[in-house]
Amino acid sequence: MAVINSGCSAQKNLLEQNINAISKEQPEDSVLKKLQSENDLVIAYAIENYAWVKSMDYHIIVQNNNSWKGYTYHLNMMHNNAGSPTVIAPATVDEAACNAILNYLTENKAWEIKGDNGENFCTDGNKNCNINDAANARLWIITKNGSVNPSYYAPDFYEKCCPEKQRGLFVTIAHKIISLFGNAIE
Repeated sequence: MAVINSGCSAQKNLLEQNINAISKEQPEDSVLKKLQSENDLVIAYAIENYAWVKSMDYHIIVQNNNSWKGYTYHLNMMHNNAGSPTVIAPATVDEAACNAILNYLTENKAWEIKGDNGENFCTDGNKNCNINDAANARLWIITKNGSVNPSYYAPDFYEKCCPEKQRGLFVTIAHKIISLFGNAIE
């Protein structure tokens, strides 16, 4: 067991060093800030809906002292709190699967994912690839001292329509995180 923990600690240290070196912003969301202050590492995948129902749905895993916990978090952003209430709930996550995600993030240098900033979805010029009013997706990797948070507009749709290496990595990471919770947010 010590070999696994030391390997995961090395992976976490490498991830932290790289994120802290390039970090440009800290999370503004109060729940993410609280999780950042209470844990060594926060990895959160969020679906951001702005078209009709303004909300964010997160799948979050946190590591503290080499132990993992999971959370689901629904943030209602509707005027006058119309719609479903804001809720954060603990979720059971598999330690080995969380360690595998940490390893995957580090091996694939997830901190280098740039995102599309809501534009240039198909760099290959595919004009038949278009969608409106879709959700944005965001990946937060947060350490005690820094964070990265690439985002993509309709990443699954555009990855099927006009594949791109970094978006493909983003989608794979998202699916790995969602699978920890036994469900999907679409």
